[in-house]
Amino acid sequence: MAFETISLEVAEQVATVTLNRPEKLNAWTPVMGAELQEVFSQIDADPDVRVAVLTGAGDRAFCAGADMDFFAEQIRSGAGMGGSAGGPGPTRVEDFPNLMRRLSKPTIAAVNGYALGVGATMTLLCDIRIASDAARIGFLFSRMGVMAELGSTYLLPRIVGVARACELMLTGKMFDAAAAERLGLVNRVVPLAGLRAAVEEIAAEMKKCAPLSLQLTRQAIYQGLDGGTFEGAVRYEGYTLNFLYGTKDHAEAVAAFREKRPPRFTGS
Repeated sequence: MAFETISLEVAEQVATVTLNRPEKLNAWTPVMGAELQEVFSQIDADPDVRVAVLTGAGDRAFCAGADMDFFAEQIRSGAGMGGSAGGPGPTRVEDFPNLMRRLSKPTIAAVNGYALGVGATMTLLCDIRIASDAARIGFLFSRMGVMAELGSTYLLPRIVGVARACELMLTGKMFDAAAAERLGLVNRVVPLAGLRAAVEEIAAEMKKCAPLSLQLTRQAIYQGLDGGTFEGAVRYEGYTLNFLYGTKDHAEAVAAFREKRPPRFTGS
């Protein structure tokens, strides 16, 4: 499928989704929102994909926020953002974060430049965030008279803590990559020229793991954050371990260990 605002590349079991409006600093539009929903649905269903990466085209921006021309037209027409004239509307805003939350593949955000507004909140939907030293991240919503979306008021305090989430969201300030790393917002900062290699390195480590194990471990981590209890986590681990012990991939891992060779996982 051809996309208008994004691109998809699948190589060596890694799907790379690139926000592809470099002339607009990869600014978000409703078309981009719909295409992201579509492409990650495809990735989720593709058994040949083991890891998904989200990044932006060019060196300047991951995503510099929503396209202001779109908002200006919404205001001019009096349509607002309720979905009546192509705006995201409550349901469309909910679909993408819910899809990302239940995705069966681990995800990495490669933050190559400005990640502002929705460009910042999109990164929170990924499991790991690697930023270039050129990245600038800002939750600018309060300065624009709106508020953050994509579940970010839930996710951000769980990533950086409540006090730091308040600092990030209630000031609307823009933070450089080094500050984002200190706050725990990104896992690692690397030179821009080395961003792709750093992401590939993490993806390569993930590909050494059994797909079902990654999927169920990811699910367990997020269930624990969603109000789960210690007892519930222990019970889930017990049921899941019992299932995984019976999979072909576990048998393959044991055989590979004994034969001193890399395992050949099939996701079964």
